[in-house]
Amino acid sequence: MTSGPAGLVLVGPFALRVESALRESLVSSGSLPGAKLVINVNMSLREAVLLTVGLALSASVAACGTQRVALLSTAGIPVTATPVGGVPLEVVTRGTAVPDPLHVRGSSVAYGDVEAALGLAIASAGIPWAEAHRAKRPDGWQLFVELTRAEAEESQGRLIVTLDVRATLRARAGNTYLAQTQAHCRQAGLVDAAEGGPVVYACMSRVGRDLTAWLAAVQP
Repeated sequence: MTSGPAGLVLVGPFALRVESALRESLVSSGSLPGAKLVINVNMSLREAVLLTVGLALSASVAACGTQRVALLSTAGIPVTATPVGGVPLEVVTRGTAVPDPLHVRGSSVAYGDVEAALGLAIASAGIPWAEAHRAKRPDGWQLFVELTRAEAEESQGRLIVTLDVRATLRARAGNTYLAQTQAHCRQAGLVDAAEGGPVVYACMSRVGRDLTAWLAAVQP
């Protein structure tokens, strides 16, 4: 459905396409030389989580003296419990001039799976909104989330993470434009960068909550 550098697509209940975040890891480790990784499987949430974490674990490697920390394998997946059944929400994440893995300034650590983790955090936050309004648009919605800024820095034992996104909501039927907004988060914690997954996820959760509040004010 989505081509190019898109990092994650969630369609229906739990159909996942994880491309760039895991593809780069597998290629760099030699597990998938020059290939393109695409996962598009209709499965339960538990199966999807286990499959994605398994791939992230196999992809986590150290390269060029930098310790690569795959967020999905070290901190799990940021998923919010949602109602059982099909949900008419499609979330697409894409980075714009944002490196993935994301290097943490002041350290030898880089975070992988940034786009994939961000997409999961936003999708799980937005599913209740889509569930509540599904009768108004049976064909559902597409939420395109562009990661426009991603920075991480460690200084004197303190990790600071900053994320900026631009989100565009469209109806699936006819690809009709509905609304657009921007969201920002800045999260800090007294933690070593190698163990900073929870700080990154707290920032992503803030973005997810802000976008959910915005969706509540949008005419679906």
